[in-house]
Order: sequence, then C-alpha cells, then structure tokens
Amino acid sequence: MALILPSSHLSRRRRKVCSTVSFVDDLTAPNKKCQLCPSRSTVGCSGGGTHRGYSLFRHYHLMCTLALSLVVLCTSEAFLSSTTTSTFMSPRGGATLSINDATASTTANSPRNLYMEDGLDGEESVGATGGGASGDYNLGMTPSNGKSKPTFVKKNGATVPPSKIRLSNGAVATTTAPATASTATKVSPSIRNGLSKKAAALGMPPMANVATAATARPPIGMARASNGVVVNKAGFPNGGAGGEYVDHPIPAEFVAETNLPTDVGQFRLRAYRTDPDPINEFTGREPSVIYTADKSPFGTDGQLKENVPIRIHDQCLTSEVFRSQRCDCSQQLKMALQYIAEHGGAIIYLQQEGRGIGLANKVAAYALQDAGMDTVDANLHLGFAEDQRHYGVVPSILKDMNIGSIRLMTNNPRKVARLRDLGIRVENTLPMVVPKTNPYNHRYLEAKHDRMNHTNLEPLFFKDESSDKSDIVDAFITEGEEMATNAVHLSLTLNQDKVEDDLVMDDEAGVLAKEGGYCFGRQSVEDAIRAVKEGKMVVVVDDMNRENEGDLIMAADACTPEDMAFITRYSSGVICIAMEGDRMDKLKLPPMVVSNEDPKGTAFTVTVDATREHGITTGISAADRSKTINLLADPSATATDFARPGHIFPLRARDGGVLERDGHTEAAVDLSALAGRDRSGILCEIVSEENPTEMMRLPELKRFSKKHGLVLTSIVDIAQYRREMGDHVGI
Repeated sequence: MALILPSSHLSRRRRKVCSTVSFVDDLTAPNKKCQLCPSRSTVGCSGGGTHRGYSLFRHYHLMCTLALSLVVLCTSEAFLSSTTTSTFMSPRGGATLSINDATASTTANSPRNLYMEDGLDGEESVGATGGGASGDYNLGMTPSNGKSKPTFVKKNGATVPPSKIRLSNGAVATTTAPATASTATKVSPSIRNGLSKKAAALGMPPMANVATAATARPPIGMARASNGVVVNKAGFPNGGAGGEYVDHPIPAEFVAETNLPTDVGQFRLRAYRTDPDPINEFTGREPSVIYTADKSPFGTDGQLKENVPIRIHDQCLTSEVFRSQRCDCSQQLKMALQYIAEHGGAIIYLQQEGRGIGLANKVAAYALQDAGMDTVDANLHLGFAEDQRHYGVVPSILKDMNIGSIRLMTNNPRKVARLRDLGIRVENTLPMVVPKTNPYNHRYLEAKHDRMNHTNLEPLFFKDESSDKSDIVDAFITEGEEMATNAVHLSLTLNQDKVEDDLVMDDEAGVLAKEGGYCFGRQSVEDAIRAVKEGKMVVVVDDMNRENEGDLIMAADACTPEDMAFITRYSSGVICIAMEGDRMDKLKLPPMVVSNEDPKGTAFTVTVDATREHGITTGISAADRSKTINLLADPSATATDFARPGHIFPLRARDGGVLERDGHTEAAVDLSALAGRDRSGILCEIVSEENPTEMMRLPELKRFSKKHGLVLTSIVDIAQYRREMGDHVGI
C-alpha cells in the first residue's frame, strides 16, 4: 500500500525530522528507505535517520481511517439530501426524508402521526385547512433554497420552524392540509393551551422506522405505485385523516364451528377466514359468528330467514379481556349475548380494534385522551380517519347463513348506512344502551353522542329533573376532601346493583314457612298465577327440609318450542307433565312400576311421545316435546294419539293438590288451575350453573329468577294462599 505522510514525519529511532515530503513505500516492514531523500539510504537521509515505519503506520492508520470515514459520511449526506426519494438515517431515529415539490403534491393527503414539539401557541386545527380563526396552523410544505421541509404554516403566511414537528414515519408528503374545510376538526377549547406540549411530553415513539422511501409503509388510505410514488387508494377518497372508508365486498370462507359455553349461556361459535385487507393493515381477517342452537338464525336453501336480530360487534381487547372501563364495548357485547340467548339472532364479531386503527395505535389514542383530547380528535391527531372500520365481509357471512334481512343491534346510524350501501337489508335497529356511564367512559360516550351522532344515548346525559342525578357523574372532582367524598359516593352508586344482589343472603339456604304461613309472601303467589295465566314460566321452590330444589313450571297448554328449549337448557332434561288422575286414566297411562319405591312417592307413569301422525320425528327435539306436551293437555286427545315409551314423563298428581302433598307435581297442577288454564303443568328441576354437578339451591335460584325475569314463589306460599282462599279458588 502507499500512504502520503506530512513532511514533518518523525524518525522513530533518532527522533529527527525530514526536511522534505517523504513517500514511504510499504511501511509494514522495518528499515525501508526514504523514497524522497537524495541518498535514499537507510542511514543518510536529510533527516539523518533510518525510517522504521511499522509503528508510525500503526499510529496514523486509525486517525486517517476515521478522518476518511467522516469525509465520506458528510459528502454522502450532502449528495443524498437533494435526491427526490433518498433517505438517510437521522440521529433522532426513524428516517429523514427529503421530498421535492413534485412528490409532495402527489401525496397531498397522506400524513401520518403528527407529534407537535416545543409547544405551539394559538388555536390549533389538527390536520385541517380552511375555516377556523386567524392563527390556526395547517400542515404543509414551505420550499426553501430549493429544498422542501415540513413546517406548520399559519393562515397569515408565517411559519413555525421545522423543528417544531415530526412525522411518525419520518416522511411529510403534502403541500396542503389532509382534509377539506368541511372536515376540519377543532381541538376542544378546554385543551387548546399547552396541548402540543402535552402530546410531545407523552414521549410516544414513531410508529415505524423506515430504511428508504421506496420501502416505507404508506399512510392509511394510500398505496405505493410501481414507480414508488404514494397515491390515494380507492377505499379512502379523502385519503387518511378525515377520510372515510368506502366498503367493498370481501369473501369469507367458513372454517369450523364448535360449542361455546359462557357465563351467559350455551352458544355456538362459527369461524370464518378472509384474505388480508389490502387497504387497512390493522384489521384482522378471521371474523366469527356466535348464535344459540335452539334459536337458530339460519335460513334454508331456497328460503332466506328474515328480520334476524344481528349485532355486528368490533373487537375491543382492552375492555373485553383487560376489563377496561374506558368504553362500553364489553357491556354491549354481554347485552347482545343475553338478547340472542333469549330471542335468537347472532353476533358477527370482527377484529377491528380501536375503530380499525389497531391495538398499539389505540393505546396511543388513549394517551392523547389522557392529555385532554376526545376519542375523535385523538384518531385524527394520529393521522387516521375518525372511523376506519369496514364491513365488507358481512354480506358474505349473511349469505352463508341464508339470512335475507336483519334487525341491527346498534346505536350507530353510520353503520346502518354502510351496511345498506353493501346491499344488506336492514329492516330496523335495536338500541344497545348501557344503564349508566362511569367516570372513565363518560367523555367517550359524550363524544359518541355529540361527535359521531350515535342515537339512543340521550338518557345518559339528559335526565328529568325529578330523576336521581347520582346515576351520572356531572363533574370530576380531583382535589381535597370533596374528592374523597365524591369517590365514596361514586363507589356506592356504581355498585348499587351488586349491593342489591348481595341482599340475597347466601346463608338463607332454603324455604321455611314464616309467621303467617308465607315464605316469599302472598304477593309472590298472585304474581305467579298472573304469569302462568299469560303463558309464562315461574320458579317454584319446595321446603328446604324436603328436596330443597327449584323447578321451572308453566301451563302445559301454553308451551312453545322456545319455552321447551329454555327449560331443557337450564334443567336436568327430564321433562315431566303433572296431570290429574282421571285424565291419566282416560289416556290409559298406567304407573311406570307396580311397586313405587321413590323416596318422595312421585307417581311416574309410562313415558310417551305423540305419534307420527302429529308430525313427530324422533320425539326428543324441543319442537317434538312441546307438541307432545300440548297434546297431553288437549281434552280431545285419546290414548291412541301417543306412542309408548317416549321422551315425556307424565306424573299423577294427588287429589287435593299442595294441601295433600307438598310436591312440585301438585304445585304445577294447582298453579295452572288457579290461572284458569288446563289442569296440567310442565315441571323440571333446575340445575346449578355455578356447580353443574348439583341442583340449583335458593340463593342461586334468586339470582337466576332475577336474571331471567321470572317470578319466584314456593310450595309453602301456594299452600298458604289456598288455605286463605278456601273454596273461592275453584280447585
């Protein structure tokens, strides 16, 4: 190798200085001649000494290498900064991107996250041009000395230096603001001052680091063409912030189905899969459907099912898994599950966290909300649309289920419009309103109502003067004794329902007659008679010293397939019908055994099904069993209308009813007779949901009755009611 050294290089041995510029060839070997000294000898050069360059080379090699690297580094950055799409890693992290005016105009509507630093005075318009007061800032480009730099541009032409802002992916590609005047979103006046500092103080890192502009991820709603230019996607006509996704059909492929036992009830879970969404990378591709098998939402081939209750629910990991109280999503999901468990229908569950911006961005939005923004401003500030969800997969799923029209469980009129644009027949909507707000989701629900036009939410914010104002938190007290007082008040208010549930004493293990002969009271019997007369079910408990169990009881002539399915779901499945003795004899239903060894003397007869002439197939389905029950309650039915054995268990009631025998068999006949219906009733023991290997006892029976809106009474109460009424009851 060859290396040029300064003329004052030192001879290592004699410490003398050569008077000329020396060229030392191959200094890696000792005792080489000085090439420029006249004598070119090892001892007689102008410096008077031998040049042993090995150590000298070692000292200078490192310094020269570092100097050369620095020169290359600075030169490269100088050249690259004037290139249209070249990038160079900046000391701040992320990428520094220089964009000429042509590229900037191409991507006029594609900002990403905007982090405002050092604070900006004045009212700010996040991602908007046009409108607003003087002094508003707009995101734009100001060419300077032939180079384009990201700046905030004031309406009056003044600029804020580029150091005031940065974009999360390092690229600013716009000469105008990302939205039109009509979509300008103002920051709430209560958070104008200091909002920029708060956002910057959060210390949120860029969303992505990019190596080159050619591979940088384009903003939401934008796509990279083959020439590397970022252009608008058809899905977002306004491009990213302020824009709204235009849905297009997305095919869904059925994958599998399974049972889904929950704390609400038994469901079926049906899984689908789609291709990746080319427009929004933050949404999942595995939607699912939840429904109840006994109230199937499916149509049949050639006959679509109409007016099916459908909830299209978007994933909310923070509330549904982490139990966050910042929104009402988990409450709405539970309300939907309870609704379809009782009325039928389905939930279509879509993986669209944070209204389609993904989990990490949702956390960033939450951080901005902590700084004072509402949910809409936070999304726009991050460079996203107000709502980036899409529903293109829904038509494919409904088609797979043979559903022709739906009743949509929602408060969101935008969702209704989007589904109708996709060709879905939305007949009407079913409100999904939580009972009350809490201190953590009050502002979120206000934004839904005020900013996103959600309906049905007025009762959460506008109550009658006579109503209890403690249901809604009107102010947040954050200092002093008032804060402590308010916290205690809120705790009591928010847990009122739980307190009421806790009043069901767990130490009250069963029913015993109290003073006056009643347990739950005379009113419970009158309510039960009214319910049975209306064709509804009731829960009847026997004495705790007897079986200490609760039965679902209703009039046999009122039973529908849906009633039978409900009874089967929550009971042992041994469906019985209590009837009087003379009716049993007419239908030729003899005892099941000659010698009855049942501890309680329950009088089972042979089991039966209605015959095939009545449309019975296997006899075990809810539809078949309800037909058999109805036929047994029909006075015109005869013995030949039934096949033996079957799936229904007739029980012979004692003459005299509960006054003769304190059993559920007699209670079923008495309640039906007191209600003026046929003197026969269905009964079946209720199985514990909390401990499925046991029967449901009184404390749980009270919670079960409250949950399902069923009247709860006891055999003790029915007997006392009959004693008081005497012959007036007509039994």
